[in-house]
Amino acid sequence: MMSLLLADVCRRDSTGPEPMLSALVVNGSSRKPSDQFFELAVTEFHRRDPDWTWEWERDAVFDRYRSPVSS
Repeated sequence: MMSLLLADVCRRDSTGPEPMLSALVVNGSSRKPSDQFFELAVTEFHRRDPDWTWEWERDAVFDRYRSPVSS
């Protein structure tokens, strides 16, 4: 059930090149996203670059939502 919910959140938040919000959700033991995350990344979000990693995706999410630093 959790994988389905995360996939839905990801689809609602991103389309295509935007970072996948579900990259922030990791398994407590493995410290990595589920296999379903990687499947969704390839099938629906076309993450097929051999250099792509979920860490890159996670960092892109942080960059996207980072608040600008006020001066």
